[in-house]
Amino acid sequence: MNTIKFCAKCGAPIGPEEKFCGSCGASVAEMEAEAGISTQQAAPAQAPVQQAQPVQQQAPQYDQQYAQPANNYAQAAAPAAAKPNPFAKLGEWVKGHKKITLIAAAALIVVIVAIIILCNILKYQVIDAKDLFKFEFKGIDGCGYVEAELNCYDKSYYSMADATSALGDLADETDLDLGDLDDLSDYASSSDKSSKVSKYFALDKKTLTKAFNKADDFTEAKKMRNALLKTNSDGEYKLKITFDKKANKNLKNGDKVKCTVKYNEDSLKDKNIKLKNTEFEVTVKDLKNGEEIDFFKGVEVKFSGFDGNGSADVSYDSAYPFIYYDYDYKSDLKNGDKYTVTANIDVYGAEESGDMTWFEYDDKYYTYKTADVKDGKVTKDFTVEGLEKTQEIDPFEGLEFECSGGVPFVKPYSVKDESIPAALKDNVSYSVSCDDYIGIGGTFKVTCSPYSSLARNGITLSGKTETNDWGDTVYVKEITVDETFPAYVTADNGKAAMDSYQSYLDDKIEDMRKDIKGHYAPYPADFDGKVTSIESFDYVDTYVAFTNKKNYDSWENTNALYNLYKITVKTDKEKKAVSFYASIYCSNIVATGETFTEEPYFSTSYYNKEADFKKKVIEAEGYTTTKAGAASKPATDDSSSAAASEATTTTTTTAKTDSSVAETTTSAKDKATTTTLVP
Repeated sequence: MNTIKFCAKCGAPIGPEEKFCGSCGASVAEMEAEAGISTQQAAPAQAPVQQAQPVQQQAPQYDQQYAQPANNYAQAAAPAAAKPNPFAKLGEWVKGHKKITLIAAAALIVVIVAIIILCNILKYQVIDAKDLFKFEFKGIDGCGYVEAELNCYDKSYYSMADATSALGDLADETDLDLGDLDDLSDYASSSDKSSKVSKYFALDKKTLTKAFNKADDFTEAKKMRNALLKTNSDGEYKLKITFDKKANKNLKNGDKVKCTVKYNEDSLKDKNIKLKNTEFEVTVKDLKNGEEIDFFKGVEVKFSGFDGNGSADVSYDSAYPFIYYDYDYKSDLKNGDKYTVTANIDVYGAEESGDMTWFEYDDKYYTYKTADVKDGKVTKDFTVEGLEKTQEIDPFEGLEFECSGGVPFVKPYSVKDESIPAALKDNVSYSVSCDDYIGIGGTFKVTCSPYSSLARNGITLSGKTETNDWGDTVYVKEITVDETFPAYVTADNGKAAMDSYQSYLDDKIEDMRKDIKGHYAPYPADFDGKVTSIESFDYVDTYVAFTNKKNYDSWENTNALYNLYKITVKTDKEKKAVSFYASIYCSNIVATGETFTEEPYFSTSYYNKEADFKKKVIEAEGYTTTKAGAASKPATDDSSSAAASEATTTTTTTAKTDSSVAETTTSAKDKATTTTLVP
């Protein structure tokens, strides 16, 4: 039967299986060793211990309790005497030094609490709040302000980084081929997204885990980063900086601005983040001087006309897009007068600072002296000068004319506005009288009618005068047509005219190729089958057909220019290559100097043989057709052919109503170089 023992140190009961005293912690084995009793020897002594138990329970004093178990052990181990209790003296010392004991206990509690607090503190990621923001100083020196925002990437980059990470994990688990989605990963991981951001807002694993060194892994580091990036319902970051509105204006370089960081402390603590230095100052820097406005920069006032009847011409180069100008349109100016120009400034958000006003426009800063501007206006007086005395002008000198047709069938119908002398443009009008189409040496009448303003401008006209049907005095002159007037193109400049239209011809040839290949013979060319390939497209020559009658009043052309081409093709029916001819032509081409009619209309005709072209064009009734001559042209592919040397033939056939006889003249042979185009 198990027997309860008592501790030799403090007298507390000890269970039979316990190795240490539950009250004072003394080792049962040590106490038994001191008493000279082994575990085996103590076994027979258990009965006396049980008998002594009631005596111990009746003892009211600590000394009795302490003595009884000692005797009990003595009975169990009779051969050995009990040793003195070492803790007894400690207990007596504690009883005698209660104050010191309390102080020691309190110190121990403080140490324990400090250890707990320290462990609690060390678990937080402590971040200097200033390291989370970037600052931008705006305005101009003396009128500046500061803005602050989180020094992070755009929100979309973080979403993209998370998406690519998830996609990458999925691809690893399922052998999914991301294909073009790899571009998304490259984009999200690229460091070239903006200026350098805070390490606490990094995207890459190395930077972020180094920044959040309290995090267990990259995933926890991202959670801590995202806690700093939380937004409100308006999509604005909750973590932000505020400034004193009164202090954050009219700043100059070197000023100090107090910054206060606003944030949800509890929300960050949940992610083991604490911010320090949440109130700090930044030094204003990099403010540039604003441009002081010169309200009349680029404004130029020119005075023209005659003294007493002068006028002003105001021009400006729009140096400032927010300024527009007003001025008077006077026509009675004289030398020495004051001419006023008003600058109107139209801006929003202008702010006064001292004796200056400043504002921002298109990311630039401007300033002006507040006292210079009244109701948004600034005026400047210019002195009238340089007006001339009355002068005499020949109203017909240097005139040029708008004409229909060309020599030998030209008809002037008005004066070109740009040729009128500047002093006369707004003071006279012109009219042209020409009853018929005329050639070199023909004449027509021009009339100049002066306005009343001409005299006010101090100008008089020279030349012959007449009185018109209304009794007004007008100036008249008879003009003779000469080589400067427009003229119809002839064989002399026909080739040059067609060469000037080469881009049009190239387009037309390309269209012809498309119409020929894969189709049957273009009418009236005659061959069997569909065209399978175009073997050559050779330029033959240029021809100019000119009428010998006045066709300006009928549907017939006055002149026509032709480029003739020989086309060789293969078909799916013909055994050999077959050839036919085509012409690209335009009509009523006029030359003014070396300039030809702009954007003429081109037409295309086909012929079975070159003789068909000759019959239809060269021998056309009522026209003189002349070969203009084939100029050397570079080949556009690796095949070419040469047109046979051929006599230049001019055929003149009169209209049936004429009594003259058709005649043919032959000149020396001209060599022609052809151009072959690849199908």
